Amino acid sequence: MLGRFSAPTREWFSGAFEAPTPAQVGAWRAVDAGDHALVVAPTGSGKTLAAFLWALDGLLTSPPPQDPALRCRILYVSPLKALAADVERNLRSPLVGIGHAAARSGTTVTDVTVGVRTADTPAAERRAFATRPADVLITTPESLFLVLTSAARNGLRGVQTVIVDEIHALAGTKRGAHLALTLERLDALLEADGTGPAQRVGLSATVRPPEAVADFLAGRRTPGEGGRGTTVVRPEHTKEVQVEVVVPVPDLTDLARDGGDDPAAEGFSGSAAGGPRRPSVWPHVEERVVDLVGAHRSTLVFTNSRRGAERLTARVNEVWAGRQGQDVPDPGTLAPAAAPGQSGTAAGVGTREGEPVLARAHHGSMSRAERTRTETELKAGRLPAVVATSSLELGIDMGAVDLVVQVGSPPSVASGLQRVGRAGHQVGAVSRGVVLPTFRGELVPAAVVARRMREGQIEHLHVPRTPLDVLAQQVVAMVAVQDWEVEELASVVRRAAPFADLGEGTLTAVLDMLAGRYPSEEFAELRPRVLWDRMTGVLSARPGALRLAVTSGGTIPDRGLYGVFLAAGAAGSEDAGEVPAERGGRRVGELDEEMVYESRVGDTFTLGSSTWRIEDITPDRVLVSPAPGLPGRLPFWKGDSPGRPAELGREIGRWVRHVAAASPEDAAAEVSATGLDRWAADNLLAYLAEQREATGALPDDRTILVERFRDEIGDWRVVIHSPHGARVHAPWALVVAARLRDRYGVDAAAMHSDDGIVVRLPDVTQSGHWDVQAGRWVDDGPGPGVDLEDLLIEPEDVEEAVRREVGGSALFAARFREAAARALLLPRRSPDRRRPLWQQRQRSAQLLQVASRYPDFPILLEAARECLQDDFDLEALVSLMRDVRTRRVRVVEVLTPTPSPFAQSLLFGYTAQFLYDGDQPLAERRAAALTLDPSLLAELLGQQGTSDLADLLDPDAVRVTEAEVTGLAPERHARDLEGLVDVVRRHGPLTLDQARARVEPGARDQVVAWLEQLVTARRVLAVRLRGPARPGAPGAHREHGE
Repeated sequence: MLGRFSAPTREWFSGAFEAPTPAQVGAWRAVDAGDHALVVAPTGSGKTLAAFLWALDGLLTSPPPQDPALRCRILYVSPLKALAADVERNLRSPLVGIGHAAARSGTTVTDVTVGVRTADTPAAERRAFATRPADVLITTPESLFLVLTSAARNGLRGVQTVIVDEIHALAGTKRGAHLALTLERLDALLEADGTGPAQRVGLSATVRPPEAVADFLAGRRTPGEGGRGTTVVRPEHTKEVQVEVVVPVPDLTDLARDGGDDPAAEGFSGSAAGGPRRPSVWPHVEERVVDLVGAHRSTLVFTNSRRGAERLTARVNEVWAGRQGQDVPDPGTLAPAAAPGQSGTAAGVGTREGEPVLARAHHGSMSRAERTRTETELKAGRLPAVVATSSLELGIDMGAVDLVVQVGSPPSVASGLQRVGRAGHQVGAVSRGVVLPTFRGELVPAAVVARRMREGQIEHLHVPRTPLDVLAQQVVAMVAVQDWEVEELASVVRRAAPFADLGEGTLTAVLDMLAGRYPSEEFAELRPRVLWDRMTGVLSARPGALRLAVTSGGTIPDRGLYGVFLAAGAAGSEDAGEVPAERGGRRVGELDEEMVYESRVGDTFTLGSSTWRIEDITPDRVLVSPAPGLPGRLPFWKGDSPGRPAELGREIGRWVRHVAAASPEDAAAEVSATGLDRWAADNLLAYLAEQREATGALPDDRTILVERFRDEIGDWRVVIHSPHGARVHAPWALVVAARLRDRYGVDAAAMHSDDGIVVRLPDVTQSGHWDVQAGRWVDDGPGPGVDLEDLLIEPEDVEEAVRREVGGSALFAARFREAAARALLLPRRSPDRRRPLWQQRQRSAQLLQVASRYPDFPILLEAARECLQDDFDLEALVSLMRDVRTRRVRVVEVLTPTPSPFAQSLLFGYTAQFLYDGDQPLAERRAAALTLDPSLLAELLGQQGTSDLADLLDPDAVRVTEAEVTGLAPERHARDLEGLVDVVRRHGPLTLDQARARVEPGARDQVVAWLEQLVTARRVLAVRLRGPARPGAPGAHREHGE
């Protein structure tokens, strides 16, 4: 294939590489044939050059277009801003190298420019793109959406090749559905300009099934519409992955014994005895991480949360500093905050500028500048380790990383492979990883995930189907920049794979919502965003639609995080004199609003391996100053964690059954072969043996274990042990809780997790008595009166039972809030202002109260679809219940005096389930409230006959309120034609004088002309009602029976 490139490109490539990789050859051959190409290959397979080199060679050897606006011919889309910047740097090498090769041979090549468009791009560069774009544009899905929804889209009219990197991270999400529709909008723009759809190249790590991702990449454009074939390039790879599961203590149940206390310190007191003992696994994990980092040149450490990354970074630096002979105070003795709350404390080691550290943190809540600094130091070899979340999981080139350490079990096999693949990033290199479980419940998942990582057995990817919130947002954006016929718009939308099955009724429901079908007087954001002329079938924008799409677009949920900025005048705040003091200077990162609520001015906290002192807390910002060397409170963030896929759960169950059925010798050999070290193997086998001793059975792919015991206050706990994962257990728990609530009239408080369901029952289901002689409670029966019929579901009833209950769940309320925001029904008032999460929840609850009266409200349907299809795995639950009925899966019941080992792991997360339950539906809360007798309450409060309601109202306040409600108050007056439409819709029918009275005085002379224009457009009707003519309600609104 190299023979098809120009001579300078061949010379550079042959000098830089021994030979093309199979992935590169396959991709170049597909692109040369004119097909779309999906390149599926592990990290270190040369995918970047596979995608870029063919198109770059074309740019270098052909003259640029005469029209400068058509110069952008390669569009690269990355899911991460950091990855986009990384690719920009990596493109410099081939461009410079090919240029030098051309100079040596006397060949002239065209200068190729590379531009980046992200949220950090200066405004001047954004404006210049429309008329003078770069040859190659590197951007993110959200920034591409903004370019297409603005005048800058003119700079995309010359695009010939679209490269979507890390496409597997997008295809299974709503963000991917949003991008798919954006790409179809781009092709529609190119088609209108006469150039035709662009060729697409997708780059993916190992994904299953690749055909689903290929369909997502190519869309559903037919050959007659300019569609192309799609070639999946999936070469056989020999990438070796070595994963070891390590436990740093011989017995995870006896951490005090394994604490490593110095026997010489026994008998001493006070400071001579050293710091307080911590019977926790974390000191051992921290010590082992330091050992592993010290034994390698460059190490990446992954955690499953931002809080974990900050905590581990602080601790490993403290351990390392202690080994260097520094005096490190025990964090438990420090008080950096008035109310530490849920946080731990860091001793402040390594927070001084220039002070050497072992590791730095890297996660999405740090500033981009701080993340870039950390990446650069690791690549340059100045930083031994980085502790990261999924922010470094995708294909960012981190240089020659020797080892990846995963603290806690990886979230999935695919995620684990992505993370371990950061090590040995080069072609042919071995990727080495170490997994450190932090409690016994993680041992089995870690073992099975490690095994499947080595085998490359990743989970099945599902592309979301017809997300209506994304559709609503994109329709507003499309109509905001040009008028569309409904049929033409529907055709473009259906070319995107996630929307290929969009039905006419569904599309009409979304357009109805955007055109103002639902009562905006009850919730203002339901006012029409588009105009739908049903006579001509044309959609056009209402005023404000463009601003709405630009300021509130995107799909990533807004959690109301506080921005952290340097206070004006603080060291490092270069622009302190140029911005208001309350806005602050350089951005440091962001914090969860719950942590900020617990913080006070003067507190110190760590963020990004630095300590900061809070100088002020404004409604949307935390202003800080550096506090190097001081101890700091460790930050925390709240967020959702993805549930275990059902197929991984079944494999975990199958492996447990296989190990349990083996002889002790064979079981030990099987566990060791899975990659567990000796202590990990001993802990896992002891964990399984203790569970079997406590309950007589182990939950596996063919066994469900139902365990009953009393908790600390005497209530019953029923634990359903199952390995099938949270996506199966969540809908199951909903139905079980509803059944027990209906049967006993009490809240059963069911909590699901990846490993089962915990149900708490108040002590109303079983009788008993107090044994005076024994001094304890004695139950008169075998356990709580909960039968298996209460816990199991008939396979045919699963879907209906879950649908019946999902609308009253906290998950549904959260998904409704997020979907409403995506559909632009909860818009941002100002893009640079924080929207508190609690206020979002209040507004969402108000919208839900209005929407719940309309069963066909699209966002209600979308929230239900997302719960039932994306969050729940109903198909797997139906299959499990069917297997229970046919006895392929047995159910074992057991009554235990205390929680079994598996139950103890489940109960660990039970309390946390109820500590932050903020999305409970408002209607459900109201139903749970007491209904009080007002007369008895008045009697109790001594208020009988004191006053009537009318006596309590101020007449002036009543008049002001009446003017606001009727639209006569000056601040409610209409300013233009569209405002007059809203007045008639809200208050009509109106006489001409009544309409004038609700328009600003300066515009009242235009009311007659406006009304005539609206009557002609059939947006209002003139009717005669026993007197002069007056305009009626808008036609479109009346058409819907309003």
